[in-house]
Amino acid sequence: MAADFQLIEISFDPIDFTPTLEDEFTMTAVSKEIENAEDIEHLRHASMNLLKVAMHRQAVIRGLCKRLAKIETYGVTKKMQKG
Repeated sequence: MAADFQLIEISFDPIDFTPTLEDEFTMTAVSKEIENAEDIEHLRHASMNLLKVAMHRQAVIRGLCKRLAKIETYGVTKKMQKG
């Protein structure tokens, strides 16, 4: 017996993928750091900074996806307490 489910597809607006001013700043800063690398240690340091930024953003995206899935599954409720 197959379970019934509804598939909802939500399209993204191209503006959703447009880099923000903060993204542009980060890209410029990291690009300059890489371009100005004079030795392998400096390049390693720049690479580690880039990796940290990428992993942080991935963690934020993962957290937002989990939150969205939870909201879509269970809905949003707020409990109010008196006093």
